[in-house]
Amino acid sequence: MYQCCRASVVRSVIGLLLAVAVAAGYPWGAAAYAADDDAPPPASAEERRSAAYQRMLRLLEEDRPADAVPAAFEVLELSRELYGDGGEALVTPLTNLATAQLRAGDLLAAEGNYNAAITLAEKHAGIVSPRLITPLAGLAQTYLRAGQPVQAAESFERALHVNHVNEGFYNLEQIPLRDGLTESYLGQKEIEKANFHQAAQLQIMEHRVGKESPELLPALAKLAEWYERSGQMYSARLVHQDTARLITTSKGESDPALVDPLVAIATSYRLQALQPPTADPMQGPDTLLPMSGVVLRKALGIVDRQAEPDPLQRARVLVEFGDLYQVWGKRNSAADAYADAWRTLSGNAELVAQRDQYFAAPVRLYWNPAPKAYPASAARLPASIRLEPGHVVVKFTVDATGQVSSAEVVESDPVGLADKSVLGAVRRSLYRPRHVDGSAVMTEGLSLRHDYGYRIEAKTAPPPEPAEGGKPLAQPGSDSRN
Repeated sequence: MYQCCRASVVRSVIGLLLAVAVAAGYPWGAAAYAADDDAPPPASAEERRSAAYQRMLRLLEEDRPADAVPAAFEVLELSRELYGDGGEALVTPLTNLATAQLRAGDLLAAEGNYNAAITLAEKHAGIVSPRLITPLAGLAQTYLRAGQPVQAAESFERALHVNHVNEGFYNLEQIPLRDGLTESYLGQKEIEKANFHQAAQLQIMEHRVGKESPELLPALAKLAEWYERSGQMYSARLVHQDTARLITTSKGESDPALVDPLVAIATSYRLQALQPPTADPMQGPDTLLPMSGVVLRKALGIVDRQAEPDPLQRARVLVEFGDLYQVWGKRNSAADAYADAWRTLSGNAELVAQRDQYFAAPVRLYWNPAPKAYPASAARLPASIRLEPGHVVVKFTVDATGQVSSAEVVESDPVGLADKSVLGAVRRSLYRPRHVDGSAVMTEGLSLRHDYGYRIEAKTAPPPEPAEGGKPLAQPGSDSRN
């Protein structure tokens, strides 16, 4: 789940880095990047700096960070010309340049410029100056991109401390920093620390708007999404239940706004049922799957009681019913639910795109992935130890029942290291089948790539043979080989 990436965190932190008011520069080799245009510069250094700054912003907004770097470098050089080398006025130009480099993928240069900005800010404004927050967050994001979560956490933690010193404990500007810390600790497999920084965001909002305010709903949704992404289904369900309670209190038990959290609760029961068993029988599939059905029936009842039932809501409940029956092994009931959802979305041309999102391709419902590290002991190594990259590509077919009917390895590196485990995982997976004209059909030519890390452990060498003088002498009438 973690691999579905950090896109939202990257966007929020990059947005924080760009929220600065002065220009940037590039002391790490601007010649490596192509210039944007050859227009003659304005006459004065201030005018040239302003023009370069606007050009940098435009190129970043156009998602052309490599082209923005020369403009950022020009701003830095002109800032030096105007204000001198080593002054506080260079903090923001250095930070903006580093941000452009980070977005362009030049992580080494970004690290250098962020550190230079931090050093100048500390020298001129002090060790808790708010001017430190942006370059510290940028440096942390650079470390995250480089696969160094320990260093990233250190920079984010310091940025958060500076934020609290200057803005207090309940300000909203700290949210991107806590998101960055979440990813940093997740990268270190410190799940409880990652949880803390997500749960803290809900506490911040509770302090600002009150624990019973409907304004908490976005914060609850974000926390539930985090728990789902990290596989903590029980915790996700508790948050969704809080969401349903808030909606019920403010809008009543039959409001359509309840449908989404109810479906999310049902989904959490289903996904938890697919996780490894626990000692508590109440947390096993025999309890969790029926509970999912109970919640879905409540959600479908709310939809159908509306004067004009929302077809999108109805289809969503029915698809979740189909997925529930599919993993429960009730294939006929699953087929009926899927067919009902197809019909619900087929009566309106504007809903066909949503129908295709559900049914145009197989959707995986169960997947017990192969290990991400080989041998098993490599998974317990500290995050600072890098593993060699490996991968396996499997080609497979999903039949009309959603099961994998054939599978074969078509590519692997290193050959044979993880082939068997990845192939077995693919064969055991289960899908919502593709549908055509309302009926489930076979889908051939699917492929899956499993990336993992491996470490070749040195084998223990046998002890050397003792020297001739150290061997025991053969006794008379005996064989020294015995």
